[in-house]
Amino acid sequence: MGIPKKGSRKITVDSIEYRWRIRWKPSYGQAIGESGLTASVELYEDSESTLIIAFPWLRLDAWVGFSDQPVTPKLIEICIKSALSQGWKPNEKGKAFTLIYEKE
Repeated sequence: MGIPKKGSRKITVDSIEYRWRIRWKPSYGQAIGESGLTASVELYEDSESTLIIAFPWLRLDAWVGFSDQPVTPKLIEICIKSALSQGWKPNEKGKAFTLIYEKE
């Protein structure tokens, strides 16, 4: 199942169009601070594989803790390029590719 078009944002990386989305509401684990923020990315049209980006910080709307780290289009672009260099093939059928973002 792909990313819902409603609520997704378009981004162009190296002349290829993608769309990305952060879940509208936190999962229970994200809300209680058990797991961090995640974003999903796929090709804008005819996507076969989804990229899941796991960030090491809490969501801004987590019930506990505090995070002041926003997810920007530039950060998503960096993650897409990193995932592509690590072997993500968005136009080939397969399992979701998970990228664990690590701050530099």
